Amino acid sequence: MRVFKEPNLSDKWKCPICKTNKKEEVVLIPIVGTKEGNTVQAEQFHLSCINLMWDKSFNILYQKIGSSK
Repeated sequence: MRVFKEPNLSDKWKCPICKTNKKEEVVLIPIVGTKEGNTVQAEQFHLSCINLMWDKSFNILYQKIGSSK
């Protein structure tokens, strides 16, 4: 995953997770269903907002949002 030093702030972008446009590292995450040939649309997310988990039994990565109680 390529990390960019700061977001592209065009179109009044805000991180989909934290809803801010802080100038910090971001990554591009592909959008499901948008692949055409070798091209895919993607959305920027702050790297610090991503909390990926790996479910070894299903071999999938997923985003954990919020805290479990």
